This record gives sequence, structure tokens and C-alpha cells, in this order.
Amino acid sequence: MISLPKRADERWTDRLGMGHGPISLEDTISPEFFELEKEAVFRRSWLFIGRVQQVPRPGDYFTKEIEVLKASLLVVRDKEMGVRVYHNVCPHRGNKLVWDTHAETEQAGRCTMFVCKFHGLGFGTNGDVAKLTDPKAWLDNQGKALHLAEVRFELWHGFIFVNLERGGPSRTLREFLGEHFWSGFDGFAFEDMTERFSARANAKANWKTMIDGFGEVYHAATTHALPFPAAAEMVSAGASFTGDYYGTHGQHRQYVMAGYPSDFYQFDYERITQAFGTGPRHPFAKDYMNLPDGANPTQVKNWGTSSNMFFPNFYLQLYAPGWIVTYAMWPLAYNRMRFEIEMWMPPSRNFSEMLSHKSGISMFLEAALQDFSLLEAQQAGLETRAFDTYPLTDEEVCVRHFHQEIYAAVDKYKQEVAHS
Repeated sequence: MISLPKRADERWTDRLGMGHGPISLEDTISPEFFELEKEAVFRRSWLFIGRVQQVPRPGDYFTKEIEVLKASLLVVRDKEMGVRVYHNVCPHRGNKLVWDTHAETEQAGRCTMFVCKFHGLGFGTNGDVAKLTDPKAWLDNQGKALHLAEVRFELWHGFIFVNLERGGPSRTLREFLGEHFWSGFDGFAFEDMTERFSARANAKANWKTMIDGFGEVYHAATTHALPFPAAAEMVSAGASFTGDYYGTHGQHRQYVMAGYPSDFYQFDYERITQAFGTGPRHPFAKDYMNLPDGANPTQVKNWGTSSNMFFPNFYLQLYAPGWIVTYAMWPLAYNRMRFEIEMWMPPSRNFSEMLSHKSGISMFLEAALQDFSLLEAQQAGLETRAFDTYPLTDEEVCVRHFHQEIYAAVDKYKQEVAHS
């Protein structure tokens, strides 16, 4: 088990060997860097695309657009209850297979066969061709041999990760995540989280601006002064609003922050609905507060948030009293991105719990959108190039680590291309 800093003057930045120098955010504003990043970062990483709970029954499916790699994926539960991931492309003439009205819009539903809009060919949930238009016209055995293109994927606690590396993954998902994350979350009942809320929004900003925004906690006292006035008052009085633990694990990183007491409310609405800006606060049917070591390495008492940042663009946050949030920040261009947020909870058992869940989610989303609202102004400021580098505080050690890993991945790719 990792120990907390022993001295009051010890820095997380020093403990994690990050260095004190200012950092360059050129990786956030350079079109040329973004072109390298597509292959160096996204092509070579395992990418989170959803949870198995999104396809609970045979025939349930959803599509996923990964624009940065020009990929459209189809996730489906087959008749044998297995999860399958295919390229969302008809193997006849390359038309996108599953779409409705607008080809770029993601879809979800349930069916027994996917039918191409171009020539009417149908494919079962196992990927085999199930319907041939004009079967006599097909040459040799080519029609009957059609099959949807499989995508390499692996599951981790119900989270679906895909890999689109050319020639196949160079690392397994376990190797990519590392043992701290791979086995460190064993014992947490992710399967209980079946009540789902989701939202998404686009911004004229680089995808890393949102990653950085969630990479530290002390901004909450100013950015979220309205939903969290207690934090703002604490900082105004001279106290620090900080994380209780920061850690780096290969390309990934995390922090843990203590929470407010379970009976602490700032407004009557919160007390009445048993909800807060960090979600519902009613007692859950099961105790989820004893987090495994991977999620709470130092076993911070009265934890409020465990924020786990998986390279390159996936966040998994656990919030007391035991619900989860996932974030994905998808690049659309060097200065455009899509933010996806999904909140998963144990199912409501009565109206009071449903009200607590929905009230908590509303307040939580308000706070998330406050973060989101800053992105375009930050992107505009960075693109003025008024500064070449930016200093970071000790509380921003995860931001520092993230950009170091991005630059390292791109530098490694450039060297390999130069010697190929």
C-alpha cells in the first residue's frame, strides 16, 4: 500500500518525479501535432467505447463513432449472450451498415438482423451473412462467405475497450492498463450499476483541455463556487482545497479526494432530495464505501471521489456513496472535441431514491457544464500564443504527467517512422 507524503513540505510533484519546469501546451493548439497524435496516441491505445450493460439482451446493439481514426463500430449482444464488436461497414460495397437519417449519428436498438440500405444484404448478430439479394447473381461462393469485419476488443469489469492498431494490438488490455488498475478494482460491484444517465456536448476546443480541467480539484472553489459554496468559503478563509492522494501508473494517473459528511447539505433542496453537487446521498442498499486498493491506494478515510484517468481519453470516477461516472473526450479536429458523460447507479428502489438520483444528476451535470463552458475561451487564449509555456502547481501534477505522456508517445512514433 502506498503511503501519503510524510512531511508537510513534501510535494507530490517531487514524489512522482515530474520536475518543476513550466510545460508547453503546443500539443493543444498545433494542427501538425494533432495529425501525429492520431496514430501515435489513439491508434496505439485501447479505447473505451461503452459498457456491457448497454447491450443486456440478445440483439441489443449500439454504434460508436471514432472520428479521429475514421472508424464506425457496431457493438451487439449475440444469441449466445456474447458481446461482439464489428466495423459498422457492409462487406459488399462498403456502405455504413447501421444508421438512420444521418450517417454520422450514433444509433442504439434491438434487432435480429442488420440490413444494408444499399442492396438489402442482411447480417446476423454473429456477423454471418443472413440474407443475400439475388443470390444467383453472386460469383462463386463470394456472397455466402461475406462476414462483418471483427474489431479487437477486451472487457474489464464490464467496460468495453477496443484496439484499432494496424496488424493487431501490440499490448493486451492488461498490459496496457497495468496491474495497478487491472486487478486493483477487483471486488467493487460494477455490475450493480445498471441505472444509466448520459449526456454529450461538442466544443470548439482541443480534447486535452477537458482532460486537463478534470485533472485537478482546486479549481472547484472558483469554477464551482455556486454549487459548492462551502469550498469557496474555505478557500476565501485561507485554507487549501486539495486532493488527498495523487498517483501515476505507467501512462495513467489518479487522485483521491475526501468528501463532505453524509449529512452535510448547503441548501434546503439538497436536504429534501438527499442529493448534492456530487450526486445522490441517500443510503444505498449495499455498502460501496470500502473501496479496493486500486481505487483508493492509501485508503483515504471518508473518501468522496476516486478519479482514475486512463490514457488517452477515458476517466472513471467513483463517487460516495458508491456510484460511478465515465467521461470520454473525443477529438474531432485539433480545435474541436466531443465530451461524453455517463452516470451509473444502483437501481432506484422507490420514488424517494429516484428523486435523489435525478436531483443529484442534475446538480452534477450543472457542475460539469461549468467546466465545459470554459473550454472555448481557454482554446482561444492558447491560440494567441501570448505565452510559450505555462507553470503548474503541485495540485496539477496529473496535468503535468498527462502532457509528458502525450509528448512521449508522439516522440516515440516520430522516431519509429523516421527509422522505418
